[in-house]
Amino acid sequence: MLSCNSDVGEKECCTLFCDETFTKHKKLEFPLWESTKSFEVFGCCNGVLFLLYPIAPRSGCNMYFWNPATKIVKNVSSSIVQLPDVPVHVVFGFGCVPKLDEYKVVRILYSEQMNLTDPPKLPPIVEVYSLKTDSWTKIEVDLSYFITSHMAKAFLDGSIYWVARKVNETLYDDFIVSFDMADHVFEEIKLPKSCLDDGALTGSFSVFCDSLYLFVHGPESLDWWHIWLMKEDCSGKVWCHQFKIDCSFKISWPLCFIKNGEVIFESIEGDLSLYDPMNQQFQDLHFQGNPEMIELFAYKESLVLLDLGTKSWPSKFPDDGNEKVESQTQSQESFTG
Repeated sequence: MLSCNSDVGEKECCTLFCDETFTKHKKLEFPLWESTKSFEVFGCCNGVLFLLYPIAPRSGCNMYFWNPATKIVKNVSSSIVQLPDVPVHVVFGFGCVPKLDEYKVVRILYSEQMNLTDPPKLPPIVEVYSLKTDSWTKIEVDLSYFITSHMAKAFLDGSIYWVARKVNETLYDDFIVSFDMADHVFEEIKLPKSCLDDGALTGSFSVFCDSLYLFVHGPESLDWWHIWLMKEDCSGKVWCHQFKIDCSFKISWPLCFIKNGEVIFESIEGDLSLYDPMNQQFQDLHFQGNPEMIELFAYKESLVLLDLGTKSWPSKFPDDGNEKVESQTQSQESFTG
């Protein structure tokens, strides 16, 4: 498990934790880091991290792939698409495409601030970056809804998943949207019916045991989190209710599963706790961070080299990522997160 708690002035930004006990394993030093700038991880797949640095503005920031195990940093090339005025709402997704043997990034740029009561006035620009070709492709699609988060919270079987929102008269119409990274196709997925109240979704995703799970508040109370598993049958994608969690004693947000099926929760103060569905008990993990900066990702070391043109660990790495760097001896450690 990889914890990213990046912030300006903090050197220890990423930390590896054991996926069975959540004990700290080691800290990772990000090579591009400067004390006056911060970065943000927007995805992790097969030991490769996709990140933005510096993070402001998101529409024009530099994008990188980073493999902490091999200490390789790859600068993502710039898009040739002519962008409008600086977009206000930008969405990213990152993942690998096994059948194509490559990594891709999808970027969705809205030219207006996200509006929770009206659809976008202009369709967003949708682009896909391919690591194999080191190039961007513009996807011609008309999205009539806002994807509400800046990053995809789940990647499974070659598809990215976000929460999206439409407006139906006076009620919200939230749903899940997926994007097939191989075929570049969007799909809308309805939410479990029993979790809806006014149509607005308060919840999050998690991938566990090669399945997609949805954490969502039920209509009866915000004190309960309901956990749903997405399956497929002859009628398409369906939701199966698994269990529910009582969080009435503390305002908290579910982040992810760990290897043994326990769930990590984050409180409004930024501390983490572990919930065991078997005995229905919480355990304090004695972790304190900035609640606005904490992100957890499933991580397993790999020897992915990204491509033959990547640069090894740099002694100095400017924002454009184009200067010469010094190669240093690369050490390998075996650790499974």
